[in-house]
Amino acid sequence: MKDPYEILGLSSDADPDQLRARYQALRDRYSEQRYQDGEIGNEGARLLSELESAWSIIQKDIERRGSGKDDYGYIESQIRAGQYDKAQDALDSITNRDAKWHYFQSIIFYKRDWLSESRSQLEIAIQLDPGNNKYKESLRKLDMVMGNPNAHAQQFANGNPYADPNYQQQQYQQQQYQQQQYQQQNAANTCANCALCYCLTESCCTMSRCCH
Repeated sequence: MKDPYEILGLSSDADPDQLRARYQALRDRYSEQRYQDGEIGNEGARLLSELESAWSIIQKDIERRGSGKDDYGYIESQIRAGQYDKAQDALDSITNRDAKWHYFQSIIFYKRDWLSESRSQLEIAIQLDPGNNKYKESLRKLDMVMGNPNAHAQQFANGNPYADPNYQQQQYQQQQYQQQQYQQQNAANTCANCALCYCLTESCCTMSRCCH
């Protein structure tokens, strides 16, 4: 969908009264046009539908501006409350699709268990803001979750899904444990091989004495 403000022909910082007046003027024009015959009428119906969709987004933007709500603060609060549809609606109404926008889109996708889509949004966020370590760390953690589904519930149980302070330490301890297990297994295999070699050597020596 095009920028909703572009559909009205105004900027996003336009006065709400000016936005309402432009919406009403366009609505009247397209409503009259859609009753005309042929392609002109079809075009009027299409423009009216496009206008109504744009206006529904702009209305929510106006309401947030009037209440003094911070866009991303409001979105985060809705995510924490499990209101993902409301969070998505609020996110869709933000016209500046910067790195932060894609980061929050990745969170909503993750909450819906759309992991591949969440990862794609994080990649876009990093492309737009390559120096942001939080986005890079979020992508690293998401990759670990996608490789180990059991980590899903532990890491993202509450609040911001990319803000578990104990997760990195847990992963480090798990890696250390796995490494120790691997080393112990190698040591056991080495001892077993040595014992086997000894037995074979002793057996060969015994056979050699018997032959003589």
